[in-house]
Amino acid sequence: MNKFTLGSHFTARQNKKLQQGYVLTIELILLVTILVIGSFVGIVAVRDALFKQKVQQLDNTIIVADDNGVVLGEMVTLDEHDAPQLFYIDRTSTEPEQNYRALIGVRDDRFTSREAIYYTELNCQGDPCIKPVSNEAMDDVGVSRLPGTGAVSYFQALQGAPNYAIGRSPNGLPGHLFRETIQACELPELVGGTGSPVGSRYMSQKVVTGEPCESPFDLPVPAGEAPMSCAPASNNNGNGLGGKTGICDAGCGTNDKGQCACPAGYYEVSGSFLGLADQCCPNGTDYTSATGGGALCSGLGLRKAQSVEDINNPGQNALESFTPPFQINLPAAGGRTEGDEWYPTPPTGEGNN
Repeated sequence: MNKFTLGSHFTARQNKKLQQGYVLTIELILLVTILVIGSFVGIVAVRDALFKQKVQQLDNTIIVADDNGVVLGEMVTLDEHDAPQLFYIDRTSTEPEQNYRALIGVRDDRFTSREAIYYTELNCQGDPCIKPVSNEAMDDVGVSRLPGTGAVSYFQALQGAPNYAIGRSPNGLPGHLFRETIQACELPELVGGTGSPVGSRYMSQKVVTGEPCESPFDLPVPAGEAPMSCAPASNNNGNGLGGKTGICDAGCGTNDKGQCACPAGYYEVSGSFLGLADQCCPNGTDYTSATGGGALCSGLGLRKAQSVEDINNPGQNALESFTPPFQINLPAAGGRTEGDEWYPTPPTGEGNN
């Protein structure tokens, strides 16, 4: 083989190698077009599925709003009158500094609660008061005026919170939210020294056309409660001898020395020579001897109720800015097109469909 033949053969083979592959224009455009069109179909299918899921969620979720469209919250349950109930998160509590939930019922024209607010004067006037949590002995009379039928909410006791209730608004309905304090409510004096002091009760759960104020109403007065022991540990003369073991009940406070002491709203019982030192009773109560021994802080029952402030507008009640009539959202308008098919969905899943 001569050089010319070898060179010609090599050149032809090199040219053939350079011609391998394909033209990117037509093939690539066709491939991208197919992929894009297919992805559009997939995106539409995903969109439709997400839309149907969102519509189903909206149909099953009840949102409560006021007349101005301001959302109060999502319903968590219904009360016995089919009024939606929702949680209000109280972030203004200072004794202690802890956020709590208050369960509030919302009717079309007012707010409601299971617990009642008591007033020291007739016609739901005067100082607002409230029962301690989970207290059936003081008042268990519901809207029917029958014993053992209501006026007690156990939700606040479950979360270890102060009691909450709906009371009268200064301008009438729909209602203000109140919170229990540790201070005793000063009740009016008894006429003749016997019986119960007379005031009024705001029972927001009651089914009435106007104000649910029960007046006159015998304010509940229990027999009393045991005093709180807030005794700090100490040593005599600092020698470690003859000292005493401190008894500091839950709820006690501290003094300026960091020692156990009566909390705010309580007073220390006088008479250390009688063994009464470090015993604390709520303000507004009397320290009396109980039958069979021991002692009681008598006269305690209702506690002062404090208006829950709007965290964004101090000085205004938390529910004051909402305007009746209240309303809930309606189901979505979908599913009314001719040809739509609906399938029963059992609670355990989709079934065969």
